[in-house]
Amino acid sequence: MIRSSQILIAAVLLAACTPTTPEAPAAEEPAAAVVAETTPPQPRESIEQMHGATCTWGEVVSAGVSIWSYTCPTLRLVADEALPGFQREQIGEDGSVQLTPVIQIFAKAPDAPIGAVIDAVRAASPGSESCEIEPGSNDDFVLMPTGDQALAYSKFLSGEAEEPSLPCGPLGPSEAGGRTFRVLADAPDKVIMIDWGTEPPVYDPDTMSAVN
Repeated sequence: MIRSSQILIAAVLLAACTPTTPEAPAAEEPAAAVVAETTPPQPRESIEQMHGATCTWGEVVSAGVSIWSYTCPTLRLVADEALPGFQREQIGEDGSVQLTPVIQIFAKAPDAPIGAVIDAVRAASPGSESCEIEPGSNDDFVLMPTGDQALAYSKFLSGEAEEPSLPCGPLGPSEAGGRTFRVLADAPDKVIMIDWGTEPPVYDPDTMSAVN
């Protein structure tokens, strides 16, 4: 009887000391692939109301910059790599085509201030030799006259003089809409000149971004 008890105790101790084989971990489910979806930006309300009914909203690319614009039967935005930038193309009733530069791209060093493009801007805007790029509204900048030219333009605005109506050339202030300058948010080496025109344009400058 004693021997049987001893054998039973030994068996219990042996079982307690025998390491258990760990269960294999359950296989992990493979991670689901992440698919990037590009959602076209929506045009601002003023542009939608003016052009949306008869035009097609799409992307236009030029000189490493993308912008979204409407393409209409007689009006659209076209790329111009030589400008570099974009031109407004309008077809007249007689079939004639009129091209107007509306977005122009100027290069600078990524860490340079926006004023670093002033020589290139002056070259592109005859008559702006004494003009400077100054802070405007909504974080944009404007090309404005300085010194005697600024005084002369002030007199023009107040009706005391007939000139100058274009104190800084075609890229400066005028009665035919405003032009602003901004550094492209995702490309600090690019300064963009935007012609806003006198009515909602077919393009939305706030959709601009850099592309490879």
